[in-house]
Amino acid sequence: MDTTTQKKWLTQIASIDSAETPVLITDLDIIRNKITDFKKAMPRVKLMYAVKAYCDHILLENIASLVDGFDIASHSEYLKIAAACKDIAQKPIFYSNPVKIPKHVTDTYNSGVRRYAFDSVDELNKIAEFAPGSEVYLRVKVSDHGSSFPLSKKFGAEGIHAVAFFGMAHDLGLKPSGLTFHVGSQSENIRTWEGAIEKSAQIIEKLKTAGFAVRFLDIGGGFPARYAEEVPSIFEIGAEVEAALEKYIDPEIEVVAEPGRYIVAESSVFVTTVIGRESRSGQEWLYLDIGVFQGLMECLEMDNWKYPIFTEKTHKSSALPGRFTLTGPTCDAYDTIGFDIPLPSSIKRGERIVIGSVGAYSVVYGSSFNGFDMPQRVFLNQK
Repeated sequence: MDTTTQKKWLTQIASIDSAETPVLITDLDIIRNKITDFKKAMPRVKLMYAVKAYCDHILLENIASLVDGFDIASHSEYLKIAAACKDIAQKPIFYSNPVKIPKHVTDTYNSGVRRYAFDSVDELNKIAEFAPGSEVYLRVKVSDHGSSFPLSKKFGAEGIHAVAFFGMAHDLGLKPSGLTFHVGSQSENIRTWEGAIEKSAQIIEKLKTAGFAVRFLDIGGGFPARYAEEVPSIFEIGAEVEAALEKYIDPEIEVVAEPGRYIVAESSVFVTTVIGRESRSGQEWLYLDIGVFQGLMECLEMDNWKYPIFTEKTHKSSALPGRFTLTGPTCDAYDTIGFDIPLPSSIKRGERIVIGSVGAYSVVYGSSFNGFDMPQRVFLNQK
């Protein structure tokens, strides 16, 4: 998040009549612009919004007409889409969680979902039992080098087994129709998409030789958002993806993607209040009324994870710089947001801090641990 964007957020925050913190403020225009840019960058790719990233009803209601469909990981996510999207029956739903709770398969199937990902024999048997006759698509393992959150250890079948998996799916009465992969969340290595698409093309050719037609390719998510530092733009990534698709993938094959983080991360900020300041072992500590358990869990998942953090004093020339450890309000020592965070040295109890780029994987992770309420939510530019 650059200086101009920070100043814009400070102006918007000042116009909101909210005395209580913590609060999550989401600008829906930013999300709309991200969707528009994604489609411009990858005109061949249909956008299935990954609901897991941020699934508030107001957000889903505002973007339902803009996206081509949705990616879900549970029946609960499906219900949230159904409540917000009036034409849900016309929107493709991709149930891309490779290992699903059986009841969720039954419930989504009864609701009309017919596309399910898999990467194991057991999952195929599960889908055949609880969603008979459905389309299935195989998740294959690809390189996730350069991503902040690798996924290949937990999910993904080796491509060498694709023909056997498709044959088994067919024998179980399912319709093996597609392939999918994921290059890892917050992937900043744009070359990984070409490698994954080329690998998919090789698998598609082997399947074709074995008599199986691949109808669609799901290139997953992983498209990065900007936090404290620059990342490749969606247009840089899109150029790589489109070139690889043209080179390797037959134009008859439908291509979809499941962006989540890229769409919503930069749309939101937390506004939090300093509830205490203390010097401990030569370090300055600021205690905030929000912590990792209320929406900043990625600070625990990733070492040295950096959000853009600033105050109304940050950009004033008179502000002397300081360095702080930021921690949350709970009694858990792991409730620490970051170390060596630059903020004005004069900051004190009662002042507010803004934590930027928190739209993705924040409140969806949140809890009321220790009895602390989740942040209230404010949406800007609703339509």
